[in-house]
Formats: sequence, C-alpha cells, structure tokens
Amino acid sequence: PPRRLFPPHARVGRIRNLSAEPSLANARPPATKHRHRRTQKPKLEMARALPMLRIAYDPALVPPGGAQVVSECASPLSGRMTAEPAGRKFHEKCLKVRGLYVEPVPKPDKAELARLASSTALDDEDEEAQENDPDYDGPKDPIKIGAKEFADHYDIMGLGRERYKATADQIKVNYKRLSLQMHPDKCGVAQATEDEKEAIEARFKALHTASEVLSDSKRRREYDSVDADPTDLPMDFVSEDFFEAVIPAFEDLVMFFDGKQDAGKFIEADPDAPFENVRKMYEFWAKFKSWREFPAKDEHDLESADDRGHKRHLEGENKKKRMAEKKKDTIIIKAFVERAELFDPRVLKKKQEEKDAREARRTAKGSGKKEAEEAAKLEAETAAAAAAAAAEADKAGKVSAKKELEKQKKALRKEKARLRDIGKNAEGWVGHPGEDDVEELINALELVSIQTLADSLTAADGAEPVDPGVVVEGLLQALAGLTSAKSEERKAAAEEAVARQAACKGEKVSAPWSDDAEVKLLDKACNQKFPMGTKDRWERVSEFMGENGPTPRTAKAVMMRYKAGF
Repeated sequence: PPRRLFPPHARVGRIRNLSAEPSLANARPPATKHRHRRTQKPKLEMARALPMLRIAYDPALVPPGGAQVVSECASPLSGRMTAEPAGRKFHEKCLKVRGLYVEPVPKPDKAELARLASSTALDDEDEEAQENDPDYDGPKDPIKIGAKEFADHYDIMGLGRERYKATADQIKVNYKRLSLQMHPDKCGVAQATEDEKEAIEARFKALHTASEVLSDSKRRREYDSVDADPTDLPMDFVSEDFFEAVIPAFEDLVMFFDGKQDAGKFIEADPDAPFENVRKMYEFWAKFKSWREFPAKDEHDLESADDRGHKRHLEGENKKKRMAEKKKDTIIIKAFVERAELFDPRVLKKKQEEKDAREARRTAKGSGKKEAEEAAKLEAETAAAAAAAAAEADKAGKVSAKKELEKQKKALRKEKARLRDIGKNAEGWVGHPGEDDVEELINALELVSIQTLADSLTAADGAEPVDPGVVVEGLLQALAGLTSAKSEERKAAAEEAVARQAACKGEKVSAPWSDDAEVKLLDKACNQKFPMGTKDRWERVSEFMGENGPTPRTAKAVMMRYKAGF
C-alpha cells in the first residue's frame, strides 16, 4: 500500500478543475450559526479574494483511472512554517498576507460597561441641550416648605431654561426621550455596583415624578408658585426711574395672570405710547387676579388622614392658610399698581395737559372775568337771601299749621267725647247698635259731621234729655250711611228703628205693673231666659210676657220696667 506522504492537516479527495468551474471558485463559504460575529467580516473579505487563490494541480500526477491523488493540499500561504495555521487563525493569516486584515475593536470589560452606563456617563449629543449651553446655570437647589420638598423638575426634564414657559408638548416629548435614555435596563443596571444601581434608579424615579407633577395642571401651578421668586415689587420708585423699575415688575407678574388673555399685551413700555393705551393698561392691572398659591410651612399632611372626611377637613385647613397668604399678596399687587399709575410720567403728563387746558380757558375769558365773578357772587347772595326768607316763611307756616291742627284735634276729641256720651245714655235701648259700632261711627266721621250729628241728638235748650229711641234712630241712620260690610244690615236696622219709633208714638201707655207675679215673671225672663247679650232681647222678653203673663207688654214697656228695678 502506498505510504502517507502528506501531513495530518493536508486534504485528500477528488480534484476538480476549479478554474473551469467559476461558480465554485467564486462561491462564498457558508456561514454557520456557531461562528462568532467577529469572524464574519474576515471570512467575507477572504471569499471575495478567492478568485485569486484558486487551487492548481498537475494532470500528470493523476493515476490511471483518475480516482485519487496523494499529495499536499495547495495552500495560499507561501513558504514552510513550523506550525501551519488552521481554522480561524488560517483565515486571519491569509487576510494578513493579502493585506485585507482589519484589527477588531477590543471589547470592554464589565466594569467599563457599567461605568459607561452610569448616570455620570450620559452623553447628550444634542448641541442645543441645556447641558451644552454655557449660559445655563444648572439645576436649582431643592425647595423645602414645611414637610414638602420640591426638586428642580424642569432641570430633570431638560427644560431648565424654559421652566414655566415650557409647553405640554415639550414636556411630553422630553419625557419620552429621557425615559428611554435613563431606563435602568438601558443603563446597564445589571453590571453596575450597588451605589450606581441606586443612582440610576433614583434618577429614573425623579424623572417619573417630574413628569407627573408637570403634566398635572393643578400640581404644576403649585410647583410654579414655589419655583418662582417671592413677590418683591418695588415701592420706592419715582417718575424718573419709572420704566427701569416698574416695567420689569409688571413682566414678572404676567406668568401669574389667571385668565385667558395675554397679560403681556397690557404692558406699555414705550414712553411715547398713546395715553389711551396707557389707560387700558391700568384698567387691566387694576382688575388683575393672580393664580399663584402659597403653601404654608405648617400645612397638614394629607397622607396622614384617617379617612376621606378627615382628609377634606385637612384640605380645608390648608386652604384657609393659603388664602391668608394670597390675600396679603393681592394687597401688595394692588398697592403696586396704584403707585405705578400715580408716578407714571405719561399719566402725569396727561394730568398736566388737562390742567393747562383749564387754565387757558379761564385766561381766555379776559377782563370780564372779575365782573362775571362779582355778578355771580351777587346773584348767589340774592338767591341765598330769597332761600332764607322762603325757609322762614315756610317755618312760620308750619308753626301756624301745627297750631291749627292741634286746635282741630282738640275740637275733634271734644265732639267725639260728646257723641260717645250721647250713645252711652241710650245703651240698653231696643235696637241700640252697641259700643263698638258707635266707636266705629265716631272714628269714620269728620269733625263737622260729628258735630252736626251730636247737635241733632241733643235737645235745643239742653234742659231735658232726648228720647233714647230718637238717639238710637239717629245712630243707626248715621251708621247706615257708612260704606262698610255691614251697610245693608245697618240700613235695615235703621228702617226698623224708624218704624218702631213711629209705633211707639202711636201706642197707648201700658197698664201699671201692680201684680207681683208679673214682676217675678219679668225677673225670670230678663235674668234667666234672656240674659244680657241675647239678640233682640227685649222683643223676646215681650213675647215671653205676652205668652205667660196676665197682660201683653211691649218691648219698650218691658225695658223701662226692668231698668226701673224690682
């Protein structure tokens, strides 16, 4: 058998003419899943160089039948070497010989990866970022008010220069970008040390907190209130330094305007601005309302509330404390606006122009000014004297009228008492209207009517009293003339009294009361059957006496006998 004349790494097989088969000669070696990525590029470079590295052979060396060749493999490497490279080193050697080899970038170790991913190694390539702005002063120190601490959320969000002017879109875009950059998984938290892990997670948590605060309008207002400088408005300025001291103060207040308008449009910084614009400026700022909040140092912690009711109570207490500070701030702003308007050179100029115009109008009147003033003075004195005389006459008239009124009142009281006495003398008589109706009649009539009625119910000589029936008839007729709800009843009662009086004039004198039994029957009828207050008392007593007594008696006779006594 033939001896093995080739080294162990030599290849033995059928030799094909690679020059005659360009598809095989130019073929790239297949990539396998086990090959490292760093070897892909050198292999591809070598595959592209294969057309220049075709394997040649000598046909004279082919044995009869052409089945097998025993020899060394043709190698692209020239010269003999003690240790011939194989595998990955073989490819590298070939590429080096051909000048195609590229040194790979060395892979950093785990410690270097952690350092590159730490918070101090973030490199923002944006030239417009706040970190690359030499004029940016950096983050503010945390603001602590009571139990609350406010970090610099705008700096964390990359909006430290814009601050309160940052829009909602800017906040959203910056949060999305920074959350991808600062996410712990993106920052190599797995290979970082414990301190670096804590710093990475704290930074990402601060970014999330800043996004929550700045995306909530209520919480952002609270943060902007404490982030802005305290209200420090100038109060000692004068008209000479008005524009240097006052206009910047107005501009600082613009951000706190609680309204839809742009408060900056109502700031006139031009010394030569039209006065109408200046007037509108102060009209706006006189009604200025600030949304700024003032968290108190001793506010209650809402997280410590036991329940919702307790939480609402704590919120109310906190609100009272904030409103007290807000009231002080409102007073300061109002005083500043009033002083600014008082010392504004443009306002002072307008007032001086109006004063000069008034002086010019007075001067234009010429020499007749003094005469006009004297005439006006004389006219004023005359008018004053006339007014004084009229006042004196009016006073005298009032005194006289008062005396006349007192006189009439006295006469009225006298006539009322007179008519009241006449009515009392006829009380108990049949058809008497009663004390209340008589009083109503007295109060309804005038002095002359009362006097006339009293005279008609009094005898001419006054020696003998007038018949009570006549008095009752007169009172009823007077009451019937009153316009009231009882007018119809009183008219009927008056007619009945007239008829009764006519009957009494024509009736005979009743028989004397000589029977004791009849007197006792009258006593029973008046005190038991029909006591005082019974309606139509005497008519009913008369009917009772006619039915049970020996002699019929009229109502008048019954009444006269009862009043004569038993």
